[in-house]
Amino acid sequence: MSAPTGFANVVYPAADLDASVAAFTSMLGAEPVFRTADYAMYAIGIALSSKPWVRHPLPFWTVADIAAAHASMLALGATALGEIADGSLAEIGTAPVVNGDPVTGIVDMPGNRLAVLKAVDGNLIAINQSVGW
Repeated sequence: MSAPTGFANVVYPAADLDASVAAFTSMLGAEPVFRTADYAMYAIGIALSSKPWVRHPLPFWTVADIAAAHASMLALGATALGEIADGSLAEIGTAPVVNGDPVTGIVDMPGNRLAVLKAVDGNLIAINQSVGW
């Protein structure tokens, strides 16, 4: 298994993204380095998301090989999740995936590969592999 080596970032829920960005920008003294309509990332590894599946702070574990870590977690009973049309997460195969690989749920972004799985106990586990683009 590609075991976690630390934490890449943590994503906080933000029902009102604009208000959360204003508050975090004031608190951190810096603007987000990346922003979309439903996501904002700060350089220090703090992110905000208004996606409906982000209900609690979610740390992303750093892994060297996301495909290997993903496969290992599945072998241990985790469930692969993918983002569907309404912005929520669903078990792979139960609804069309709109963001990421429809077979694994792994999302390729500039500089990172991400995935979210549901552990046997129901907790969400997020993993992140840095990649050079």
